Amino acid sequence: MKKIETVLDHLLSHPTYAVLRRQKCFNLIKKALPKRLQEGILFIYVKDRTLFFALKHPAYKMEFDYKLSLIKNLLTTIEPIKDACGSHEISRVKCFVSRFAPVRKKSTDTHPRYKERSSGTFTVNVNNEELKSRFEKIKETIRCSKS
Repeated sequence: MKKIETVLDHLLSHPTYAVLRRQKCFNLIKKALPKRLQEGILFIYVKDRTLFFALKHPAYKMEFDYKLSLIKNLLTTIEPIKDACGSHEISRVKCFVSRFAPVRKKSTDTHPRYKERSSGTFTVNVNNEELKSRFEKIKETIRCSKS
């Protein structure tokens, strides 16, 4: 009985699945990088014998530029990567900051995540009526959140 890895390798050798072979190559490269560099990668592609890394932030680009020799070394020394990426004939490695970086949503949750300790019983000694009305609203809010 054949193992699943054998069957998948056989399927990937078919020309129809060239995209999957390329993706396997990219996944192996990404897994071989340090965790910090892995987090900064949005996507990877090959064009004109150049391996491009699209990054999330300019800080990741600086770090990639610093470790560019490590990445080039990975392509030639690690045997699984050499086997998976051999058909692409990668000669250069470049990185850039993508303009398609995901935008983080800011949380709009304003509900307190703590138990209110105040009872809302305090005196307001302010002469300004506007400030006094605001303090009264605060007292009322405290009383409502207490119950």
